Amino acid sequence: FASDVSHELKNPLSSLKSSSELLIQNNISEGSKNLLIRNMTKDIERMNILISDISNYTLTQVEIDEEAFEKFNVIVFLSDFIKSLSHNNIEIDFRSNNVSAYIVANKNKLAQVFYNIFDNSFSYSPSKSKILINTILKDENIIFHIVDQGIGIPLDFREKIFDRFYTDRLKDKDKHTGLGLSISRKIIDSFKGNINLIENNYEIYQGACFEIKLPLKG
Repeated sequence: FASDVSHELKNPLSSLKSSSELLIQNNISEGSKNLLIRNMTKDIERMNILISDISNYTLTQVEIDEEAFEKFNVIVFLSDFIKSLSHNNIEIDFRSNNVSAYIVANKNKLAQVFYNIFDNSFSYSPSKSKILINTILKDENIIFHIVDQGIGIPLDFREKIFDRFYTDRLKDKDKHTGLGLSISRKIIDSFKGNINLIENNYEIYQGACFEIKLPLKG
């Protein structure tokens, strides 16, 4: 993990060093100075995001205190969470035949998981598209399918996307570290559930299909 962190921090640090060395030269134009400052700002933002995500990842290495867990209606929780989201030109299609389904988990950590999944879907979804959240009750579990209308992710990468620092985003790449899905899997593991990228069998939603499965508590 330490070597991965070192590698990820090295690029923005090297870029900052190069830009600062150029800035102290007296023979560069104002336009060049402004460009270097903008690049340095981007590198600093990238490092801030990295440090924040590394901190979150490190916290998931510590066993989560079960005293922070509580029993709650996850249907109501998810419905309220979706209402709090806003993303231009993307509609969320939330489907559930159940008004209640109770689980035991940490609400803040579960919200983080759903945020990470939605963030991934938003990044790959075209404008004016939809994201489907479908809920299924099966074998004492509640299953969530989060499906977008983006370009999809080849199933050959279905495990790799949960690796630390893995990302193939072309859009907003500097704003994502590739730790979100790795953090999400560790959180869901702590709830005795699982999260995977699965084959998409939804006809009008042909993007990536994430499945989250959590045990129900009566």
